[in-house]
Amino acid sequence: MRKLAKCFVSFWLLIAVILVSFTMLVVSVVASPIPPIAVTILAVVIFALSIAVPIINPGIFAKQASTATGV
Repeated sequence: MRKLAKCFVSFWLLIAVILVSFTMLVVSVVASPIPPIAVTILAVVIFALSIAVPIINPGIFAKQASTATGV
């Protein structure tokens, strides 16, 4: 994948993790009888998305090197 495409996909995966986590929070607060399978599915989706981000674009978590002198 090209660098820009990796960044684009990683950005939207991070957004998806945030949205699914928020959805899980809302569902757990609003719905009293939550089926355990729903919580399990949301947890698996959050886990899969959070693992996919560093696999697709490991440069996000790499230390940024600078070639400027004196930095």
